[in-house]
Amino acid sequence: MQFEDIGQTTPARTLVVEDSDWEQLSRTDAMRLTTLFLAARRFEEKILMLDKLNLVHGPAHSSIGQEGGAAGCIAALPIDTLMNGTHRAHHQCVAKAVNALYEDGMDPVASGLSLRMRQEIQGLMHEILGLKDGWTGGRGGSMHLRRADLGIMGTNAIVAGGIPIACGHAFAEKQRQSGKLMVTFFGDGAVHQGATHEAMNLAALYGLPMIFFLENNKYAVSMSVEQSTFQTELLTRPQGHGIAAVKVDGMNPFAVWLATRWAQEYIEREGRPAFILAEVYRYYHQSSSIPGSAFGYRTRDEENAWKARDPWLFLQRELTGRGILNADELAAIDAAVTDAMDAAAASCVEGAGSSARIRPELWPEASSVDANLNSDMREFDGVQFAEAEDYAAEDMETLSYIEAMARTMGARMAEDERIYVFGEDVANMGGGTVGATRGLTETYAGRLINTPITENGFCGLATGAALSGLKPVVELMYSDFFLVAGDQLLNQAGKIRHLFNGSASVPLVLRTRIPGAEGYGSQHSMDPAGVFALFPGWRIVAPSNAFDYVGLMNSALRCEDPVLVIEPQELHKRKTLVPKKLDYYIPIGRAKRVQEGDQITLLATLSMVERCVQVAAEMGVRADIIDLRTLSQRDIDYDTIGASVMKTGRVAIVEQTTRGASLGALIADEIQRRYFDYLDQPVQRVTGRWAPPTVSQALERAALASEDDIRTRLAAMLQESGLTAQPGNVHALRA
Repeated sequence: MQFEDIGQTTPARTLVVEDSDWEQLSRTDAMRLTTLFLAARRFEEKILMLDKLNLVHGPAHSSIGQEGGAAGCIAALPIDTLMNGTHRAHHQCVAKAVNALYEDGMDPVASGLSLRMRQEIQGLMHEILGLKDGWTGGRGGSMHLRRADLGIMGTNAIVAGGIPIACGHAFAEKQRQSGKLMVTFFGDGAVHQGATHEAMNLAALYGLPMIFFLENNKYAVSMSVEQSTFQTELLTRPQGHGIAAVKVDGMNPFAVWLATRWAQEYIEREGRPAFILAEVYRYYHQSSSIPGSAFGYRTRDEENAWKARDPWLFLQRELTGRGILNADELAAIDAAVTDAMDAAAASCVEGAGSSARIRPELWPEASSVDANLNSDMREFDGVQFAEAEDYAAEDMETLSYIEAMARTMGARMAEDERIYVFGEDVANMGGGTVGATRGLTETYAGRLINTPITENGFCGLATGAALSGLKPVVELMYSDFFLVAGDQLLNQAGKIRHLFNGSASVPLVLRTRIPGAEGYGSQHSMDPAGVFALFPGWRIVAPSNAFDYVGLMNSALRCEDPVLVIEPQELHKRKTLVPKKLDYYIPIGRAKRVQEGDQITLLATLSMVERCVQVAAEMGVRADIIDLRTLSQRDIDYDTIGASVMKTGRVAIVEQTTRGASLGALIADEIQRRYFDYLDQPVQRVTGRWAPPTVSQALERAALASEDDIRTRLAAMLQESGLTAQPGNVHALRA
């Protein structure tokens, strides 16, 4: 038996600093590097002091000891570089903010920090303390930090949660040919997350201009690298994805500076991402000023050995010993930085010692808690809203639902170069797996992006691309797959606007297919509306016909919020009259009455709209049938619903989905709160059964709601109310 080497050629190396390398570091570079390092160190010390006074609400993850990695990296990069990070990011954000404002010719020895630098340091400190003058009004606190005009695109409390988003920022910059780099910072704990590997795969696949920067501080809370993985050589991870990587001593800020210069040159030369692993050490426990040895997961000897290698001691020794800066110059920079930190703390605290407290006038108003959950919709100013009855017959043509999907996307892509479509197979097979991109693959080949089967990764990439100004459209082959991408879609995209107090928007469109009674089983058949409705940052539209699809998709593509578009496969071939010009909009938040009646109100969604029309006609029930169209909780059209309930006194909510996934319970609760006095009987619901549909045709039919379920519920409501039906005496407003 014989084995042959597979010929892995992706480099994974350790950087060794030579004496001659110091010639690359000018006095100006040394001042910048020192300033960034000390800004991070003194800021962290001040935060720990405030934490000891119990003035920091929530965690404050200290990075004291590991600032050399962030300072060395950021000091080597252009000031317009973009970055994001994870929950331990104070040092990165301070260094990035100072570097973004570090003008050519600046001399911190002579002039200290600029006024703008001091203001941004104050804003960051206010943010960590949860105050209204913080970077995002105090909503982000310590773990969620964003200052986009300084290139800080948002840090993330979910380990590895920001790494796919970083790919999106890099993707957007590559498409714009801006030349900007993206750096994503993360720790050794993130290496084991699937999101990290999905992101590295996408970055390598698409040739994204980004640096993956791993701060290996040896512990994820108390779990050592050795306890977390069998393969402790972490450079094998990027190597496995074809990303060139270098390991460097992160306690040596100059070595990190050199490694980052290599990474920047490599990205510019090769058009591929790079990976830096900086070996660093955090002196304190996860989120406190207590050393880790106090909790028993490491020894004092270990901590003391790393403290002897402190980056500040290193800089003082090497910079003075090599004649680059002298002790007085280092002391002057330290004094200027320390003064800025003292002033920042003084701006938000009054009193001293145990009597210290946050200045009460700095807290945000409690009444602002719900502000900036969604866009204020001003992006729709001046658009043409229309319904089918607004058009003359000669202006209409017959289109199927699936034809409307492709044509609408093509029309909007022709107008808006920001639109990119992401998904599995979207650029293959002449129009994707169901034909939703038919006719687009040649004209927009560079904007239809085939993705690997990595939903969490490409949904995160789309989120980052949206944050950077693109208009991503994500196609999930089946709705259930959103669960694989739950963090990126629900925890990230759905919360970002509110979390960052309106300073960020995620104009992302998510298209999801529900197969209905097609035998795909319980892992491919979920109606996602009930889950997405729990996250108020999401808008949800549910078009039941081709006309509505065009108008609602146009609105989704214009909206500055993430929008879920639900596309039932059962409707794909159903044809409807649609205007020849696909330039109209249907407002998000407006329902449609499809049949007039005065006996019972039926609130229907998706494929159940036509079923309600048919069953009401067969039974002779004078039903007021309303197509809800918008299903996000804050957007449901209760004005239209209320007018109908006041007329009929009876209402049923009709959904095809299973009982547990139904949105109807939330709608029923709201109706009874708003219109209780007008109801003659409790709000009724028509749904499928508790069990999800399985592949068995008989069980699938039993699991999903059908015409028989509508018929049974209507009959019971009529009987309870003493009403009679008149078959053949009902006419729909829309066929």
